Amino acid sequence: METSRLPLSSSIRGKLISAGYTSLSSISSVSSTDLARDVKITESEAFEILKMANQISGSSSCNGRSSSLVNGARNAWDMLNEEEALPRITTSCSDLDKILGGGISCRDVTEIGGVPGIGKTQI
Repeated sequence: METSRLPLSSSIRGKLISAGYTSLSSISSVSSTDLARDVKITESEAFEILKMANQISGSSSCNGRSSSLVNGARNAWDMLNEEEALPRITTSCSDLDKILGGGISCRDVTEIGGVPGIGKTQI
């Protein structure tokens, strides 16, 4: 189904089409954050567009809500930014810290493996 079925202003419809959102399924498959960023509109406007697209296309998932509208859902970009902001524990070995992306992440379990005698115990 085409984006033209949405009851939107011509300027927002033009922004959607320019950003590559030409079908209702392409709109329904993104989060409101991504849609707002791509189309350069507010997140609340993007959320309303997603609700309209889901109502018109009849797409639904668990509890009748679109997977992109589930409360607490995060996209990969937000998760990456959150991970990059986390503190890291340095190992005092600059090469190892570089391999680990700046040190050992405070939220991850990092397993060090290798052949005997390479210094795993010292770490």
